[in-house]
Amino acid sequence: MTVLLLAVVAIGAGLVAIVAAPTWRRVAVAVGVFGSLAVAGIALAMPAEESVELGGVGLVGTPLVRELAVAWSAGLAALGLLEVGVGGRPTVVGPGLVGLAVAVVALATRDPASSMAALAAGGVAGVLVPGISGWLDGPDAPSRLPTTSRGSLAILGAGLLGLAAIAVGASPAGPLGSVATSPDDPTVQMVAALALLAMVSAVAIRCGLIPLHVWAARFMEGVSPLAIPAAFAWGGAAFVLVAIDWSQVALGPSAAADPARSLIIGLSFISLVLGGLAAMVHDDIEHVLGYSILQDMGVAILAFASLEPEVAAAARNWLVASATIKTALAAWAAVVRSTYGGHRLADLGGWARHSPVLGISFAGILVAAVGLPGIAIWESRASLIGSAMPGLAGIVTPLIALMPAIYLGRIALAGIEPIGAAVAAGPSGWPRWTGGRAAGWSEGTRFDLVRAIPAEIRANRVPLMALGVLVLTVMAVVTAIGGTAAT
Repeated sequence: MTVLLLAVVAIGAGLVAIVAAPTWRRVAVAVGVFGSLAVAGIALAMPAEESVELGGVGLVGTPLVRELAVAWSAGLAALGLLEVGVGGRPTVVGPGLVGLAVAVVALATRDPASSMAALAAGGVAGVLVPGISGWLDGPDAPSRLPTTSRGSLAILGAGLLGLAAIAVGASPAGPLGSVATSPDDPTVQMVAALALLAMVSAVAIRCGLIPLHVWAARFMEGVSPLAIPAAFAWGGAAFVLVAIDWSQVALGPSAAADPARSLIIGLSFISLVLGGLAAMVHDDIEHVLGYSILQDMGVAILAFASLEPEVAAAARNWLVASATIKTALAAWAAVVRSTYGGHRLADLGGWARHSPVLGISFAGILVAAVGLPGIAIWESRASLIGSAMPGLAGIVTPLIALMPAIYLGRIALAGIEPIGAAVAAGPSGWPRWTGGRAAGWSEGTRFDLVRAIPAEIRANRVPLMALGVLVLTVMAVVTAIGGTAAT
C-alpha cells in the first residue's frame, strides 16, 4: 500500500501545484514543497519488499523504488524553495511530482506496457508546464512554443516506439516467443536484435541522445535550469531503467550480439564524445548542464550492449547518482544566474570568490561528477564501459571521467579569477544582518523578533539559496560515494 499511497500523494500535490501556479503562486510552491516532503517521508517508511494488486496489475515496492523516490522528492523540495528565491513562475515541483509518481508506478509494476505508457504521459507534463511558462515569460522568443510541442511529441513518440517493441514480444506466439527456447536460431536472433534496437531508439529519442538531441537542446534554452533535472535526468533515468528491465526479461543477453551491439556502442560514444565536447566549448552554463545530462545518458545505454544482471545494477547506481548530481548542478546554475544576472563564463569571473558557499558546493559537484576509483559512481561507470568493451575499461573510463573534469573545471577556474564587474554588481554571497536585528533581538519584544525574521531572510536571500545548493551537493556526494542499495 505504501507505493500506491506515495503515487496518490505525489500526483495530488503535483496537480494542485500545477493548477494553482498561474494565480496562487505561493500556494503552488507551498503545496509542492510540502507534498515533496510528504512523499520523501512515505518513501523512507516504505518496507523493503511489499506488493499490492491494482486493477489486475501488481505493484511491488523495491529498494530501487524507495531510493529513487527519496532522492527525487528531497531534491524537488529543495528546488521548490530555491524557485522562491530566483523568482519566476513556479513550474518545477508540480510537474516534477507528477513525473515522480509515474516513475514510481512504472518501476514498481511488473507490466512493461503499463510502465511505458505511464512514463510517456508523465514525461509530457515535465516538458509542457515549464515550456509553456518559458514561452509566456519570453514573448520575444516565439520559437519556444513550437520547441515545447516538438518536445512533447518526442516524448510521446519515444513511448509509442517503446510500446511497439514491447507489443512484439507480448504474446508467446509472437516473433519473440522463441527467444527463451531457441536463442541460437538466426531468425530469432535477428528479430530480438531488431526489438532491442527499437527499444534503444526509443531511449535515444526520450533522452535526446545525439543525433536526436536538437529538441532537447532547444527546450533547455527556454526554461529555468531548475526544471531540467525532472524532465531529463530523473525522467530519462526512469525510462532507461524500465527499458533495461524489459530488454533483460523479454530478450536476454543473446539479443545484444553484433551488429546490434556495435550500433549501441556507436550511439553511446557519439553522445559521450560529442556531448562532452559540446559542454567543453559552450560558455553558457545551461548548455553545460544540458550536454552533461546527455553525456550521462550516453554512458547508461551501454547497459543495452550486454544486458547482464550486474550491468543493470551498475546502470541503477549510475542513473540515480547522476540525476542527483545534475539536480545540484541545476540548482547551482539557477542561483548563479539569479544572483549575477549572467549565464556565460565571460560574465562570471570571480563568482566563487564572491560567494564561497557556492564555490564549496561546486567543488563538491565536480568531485561527485568525476568520481574516484573505488566509489560507486566511478565503479558503475567502469562496469558499464567494461561490459561493452571488455579489457578497455581501465583506459576508457579515465578518459570519459576526464570530460566532466574539463568542462566543470572551466567553470571552477572562472570562479577563482579576479571578481569581474558583473559579479561585483551582484548581491554578496556572505551572510549579513540588517538593522532589524538590533531592534528585534536586542531591544524589542518577542513579537518584534518574529516580525524581523522575514526582513532578515530577504536580506540574506543569496546566502540562503547558496546553502540550499550546498544541501543538494551533500546529497549528490553521498549518492556518488555509496550508490543505491538496489543491487
